[in-house]
Amino acid sequence: MTTIRDVARVAGVSPATVSRVVNGLPGYSEATRVRVERAAADLGYEPDTLARGLKTRQSAVIGVLTPVVADALVSEILGGVEDAAQAAGHTVMLGRTGAGAVHAPGFLRTFRTFRAAGVVMISAAVTAEMRRALGEGIPFVAVAIRDGRAFPSLAIDDEKAAYDGTRYLIGLGHRRIGLIGGDVSSDLVNAPRLRGYERAMREQRLEPLVAHGNSIYESAPAALATLLAREPGLTAVFALSDEMAAAAVNELQRRGRRVPEEVSVLGFDNTRTAVHVHPALTTVAQPLRKMGELAVERLLGTGPSSRVLDHRIIERGSVAEASRPA
Repeated sequence: MTTIRDVARVAGVSPATVSRVVNGLPGYSEATRVRVERAAADLGYEPDTLARGLKTRQSAVIGVLTPVVADALVSEILGGVEDAAQAAGHTVMLGRTGAGAVHAPGFLRTFRTFRAAGVVMISAAVTAEMRRALGEGIPFVAVAIRDGRAFPSLAIDDEKAAYDGTRYLIGLGHRRIGLIGGDVSSDLVNAPRLRGYERAMREQRLEPLVAHGNSIYESAPAALATLLAREPGLTAVFALSDEMAAAAVNELQRRGRRVPEEVSVLGFDNTRTAVHVHPALTTVAQPLRKMGELAVERLLGTGPSSRVLDHRIIERGSVAEASRPA
């Protein structure tokens, strides 16, 4: 196996200089950097991240945990994490925690072994059990979820975002507005969004119409069927994820309802799913990639401890003015 001493010999420098170049530290000329990097590439040298962590008590690994991996929201955030991590000379290690975060402790113990620089939790709260599994000295940050406890978080104001989305539909003349979203039993995301929707509806003396799914595409048709059974004259659907919104568009069209001429559909998140359905989704946008970038900055000590980011409504083709009298 190629060692740092091999690279130093070929580049004609000391092992200490190679170490500084590899770790992005100052103290060498540009010509030396080029010579060391060329020697490392020619020899196939790869730094031993674990060994480095044992010496410095911190490695160049950033751990990322998420309930699911094949998800458009996660993909957007992860893109921001990876860009910022690579710019800082760090590597991303990804783990899927599964429902109820059952796999989280095992991944956290692995991150502890690697002496990770920090851990990003996407769409999941940091629990005391997780903190114990990771041990002291390795920072956490929660992303796309507002954790009101001692752990830093980077997210939008979900209640205000849902409130603004509902008011947007009301402003277009909609009065029969149904909401489909995820489980609110013990949730730091869907519960605030439900409160925002209900507050906007009740301010206008409108009846909230709610059906719960689990925020994924497959759960939307049943939730939509529940809404239509309660209110056949529904003129707008507010889905609390773009995946559910896309499924709602397809299900409405399957039922012969035109979108947005007969029923408008408003999504949430502004993931790539929003432009992969016809008509493209009008949606409440979160700055997902920015959240990922800020999470890395927070873990490396240069970003905000916690921050509430701005949301906005992006208009495309799935929402129109109400075509039926209220």
